[in-house]
Amino acid sequence: MQVIPLVLATLSLAFAAPSVDQREEYPFHPTIGGRIVGGVVANIKDLPWQVALLRNGGQICGGILIGRRVVLTAAHCVAPSIISSVSQLNIRSGSNRHNSGGLRVAVSQIIIHPQYQDCRGCAPDYDIAVLHLAADAISDGVPAAAIAMHDSNARIPAGTTATTSGWGATSEGGSGSVQLRRVDVPIVAQTTCRNVYGSIISTRTICAGLTEGGRDSCQGDSGGPLVVNGKLAGIVSFGGGCARPGVPGVYASVPGYRAWIRTNAGI
Repeated sequence: MQVIPLVLATLSLAFAAPSVDQREEYPFHPTIGGRIVGGVVANIKDLPWQVALLRNGGQICGGILIGRRVVLTAAHCVAPSIISSVSQLNIRSGSNRHNSGGLRVAVSQIIIHPQYQDCRGCAPDYDIAVLHLAADAISDGVPAAAIAMHDSNARIPAGTTATTSGWGATSEGGSGSVQLRRVDVPIVAQTTCRNVYGSIISTRTICAGLTEGGRDSCQGDSGGPLVVNGKLAGIVSFGGGCARPGVPGVYASVPGYRAWIRTNAGI
């Protein structure tokens, strides 16, 4: 259920994993791609805010409609090292499949959080971006709709059920899914998550996953939604592998970035 592409080969699978502060480089830096692990086939009519992010026509990440012409995604999906020109980037809304159907709309502007660091060994903090579209991604007869967001004062208790979705891999290292999938995972306490990842876990992040593993987001799911009680709570960011026991997925916190989103998206 983690929408976070990972490249971690050296993660302890216990909550006693060493703090990232003890490492010379951050080992969980996300990469584009991803997957939903342990989930089920979904219908876009039930998740109308979900969009596929396309680079030169191929799906690389997910995104979330928050307005007719505004999408949220992860910064690592659209960083300069990935997208050299905005002309490479489109989204597909209103379709169960990332490669057909719905509306395909060009991206006209990419706004990456100014504190995001686009480098392999950097901690994936401030992993959020706003995409402005060249045309409406919501239209009559197309199952696409914007999602409301949790506000900056929202407190989401540990154990609350959240839903994440995307077209990412269905197992760690596996192939992506052409059909949209979803999975439910519980919110994990910040203190528990910080024991795994260290000081990168802050008010700017929210964690979710099962202690026993088995359900998560994965490569290709990056930039997709984490939804709690019908409102957007997080954006798939990174994690230690996919669906590993004791290793929750990490999401950019919408409440943590709500003011920045309002300034840059106008919503």
